[in-house]
Amino acid sequence: SERMHTISYTPNRGKGYAVKLGVLHSHGDAVILLDGDLDISPDLIKDYVERLSTSDLVIASKKHPESSVRIPRSRAFLSRAFNLLIKLTIGISQTDTQAGFKVGKGDVMRTIFRNISVNRYAFDVEVLAIASILHLKVQEMPVIMKIDRRFKMKEVLRMFIDLIRIAYNYRIAHRYQH
Repeated sequence: SERMHTISYTPNRGKGYAVKLGVLHSHGDAVILLDGDLDISPDLIKDYVERLSTSDLVIASKKHPESSVRIPRSRAFLSRAFNLLIKLTIGISQTDTQAGFKVGKGDVMRTIFRNISVNRYAFDVEVLAIASILHLKVQEMPVIMKIDRRFKMKEVLRMFIDLIRIAYNYRIAHRYQH
């Protein structure tokens, strides 16, 4: 039978913390992360889950040739800049880390999220950094996305600070390798 459990806590600790708590309370063979604001279409969930037969983790990519993406130009520019910065600081090979749609094997996702330390915006980068250390097979898939709102500068700054923290943990402290 299908069951849904609501998990709540106070105070607000950020999106990354909320997602981590949800994943660590999950039990299934597949864990699906999908932004709840419906900016990203859920129509491809079945395709992503089926792709787990040949992958450990399947992530949405705005760069995928079959993706349909309508976002403000400023948001697209910041997204490209952020992904370039990730490539330079972390060195992971994925072209798009931030699209809010990821599907992974249950045990793999729970292992990754037990080691997540970023509580706010850039936890997606940390997921992929840990996946890289674990030599997981990550596949990028198309996404259908329509976003009207722009990034707030406060969000951009927090993402940058998170990224510096992840880069330090990954490159210098070797925290994830332990």
